[in-house]
Amino acid sequence: MKLNIFYSAVIIILLQSLTSCDENQNTGPCEYKEEKFNMTIIDVMEDSTQENMYIVYVDFDGNIEWAKETHTLSEIRNVTTDFDFVTTNHIEPGRVYNGTLFKKIEGSGDCDDRIVDWNQRLIRHE
Repeated sequence: MKLNIFYSAVIIILLQSLTSCDENQNTGPCEYKEEKFNMTIIDVMEDSTQENMYIVYVDFDGNIEWAKETHTLSEIRNVTTDFDFVTTNHIEPGRVYNGTLFKKIEGSGDCDDRIVDWNQRLIRHE
């Protein structure tokens, strides 16, 4: 009787490990498609809702997903566009920044879906 319980437990454990492997078929190294882009500052406006803050509007060229509409710099670069940031980095209409967008083609769940590699560093004041 104890032997049957042992064999049953072993079979259940084996079946669980086999089905859990099937669930994670998207494994292996991360593979990305590269998309080069230029981001142009199109306007810098004072934010009427927050003192000492600016809204920096940007457009993208090329076929990247952001090229479909205008965005704010803080959406794209995760920066706070206050007066110091804008003046220190010489943010002004017509200025162009560039980089590469890496979009995941395949890989494990540990792979980022999207990685942006900027060719310029923007200085933040903390």
